[in-house]
Amino acid sequence: MKQNAIYLKVAVDMFTAQSLWVLGFLGVMIVVHIFRIVSSLFGDFEVDTYFNSVFISANIAMFVIGILCFYFLPHFVANGVTRKDYFKGATLAAIGLSVFLPIITIVFSVLSQFIINQIDGITINNPDINSVVQDIDTDGNIIGNIISSTVQSFIVPPYIDPNSNWLLAISIVSINIFIYYLIGWMISSGFYRLGTVPGLCFVFVGLIILIAKDSLLRITLDLPLVEQLKFLDILPKSIAAITVFLLIIMVIGITRLLTKQVTVKL
Repeated sequence: MKQNAIYLKVAVDMFTAQSLWVLGFLGVMIVVHIFRIVSSLFGDFEVDTYFNSVFISANIAMFVIGILCFYFLPHFVANGVTRKDYFKGATLAAIGLSVFLPIITIVFSVLSQFIINQIDGITINNPDINSVVQDIDTDGNIIGNIISSTVQSFIVPPYIDPNSNWLLAISIVSINIFIYYLIGWMISSGFYRLGTVPGLCFVFVGLIILIAKDSLLRITLDLPLVEQLKFLDILPKSIAAITVFLLIIMVIGITRLLTKQVTVKL
């Protein structure tokens, strides 16, 4: 195989393996969604759309997959793949997964809503997810602000209703889960390359990046900010959007440095 095609083979292999994990995750969420639909027939409560059910949990799933991404490296190195080709292939696979997951999700969500609309006695819940961040409070100190903002980033990331703009909804979910993947990858690389204590520093860096990403996307989309971060409203939307892109480049760059000359235990 030509040298310039090796990373493409890596990308395909990693995307294939990780997409099976994604499909397994989505399958579990379908089972949970069906259980909620059936349960609503016997109870007086509304059912969330499949898209909304996956919306939050997908971040955690991609974060875990990102952590596991590093552990493909020993396999590829043992088979003669350079660290550079591994890195390029893994990055392409991450982009592919970040597009694949929300597209599959929205397709299943549309089918689910169609079926639910044919069943009497079931109502779809359409909550104002973005307003939840305004209710998150802290005790006023710096640590409390970080904790509450981090919790908000995991539980209530920026949300666009697919019924109002499905393309933008898919794009925002893709950006969210791509960054979660990258941060998981960066953290696992940091632990492996530098050890436990420096690795914990990367966890802290990852949390700060998540908070920044979350706030900048909210500014870009004109969504409410956490009370403690409303001072960021002065940023123009264009600057906020560019900064999100720069954060992505920064995380990719850090991960590249961590994996560039790492010693691999075969």
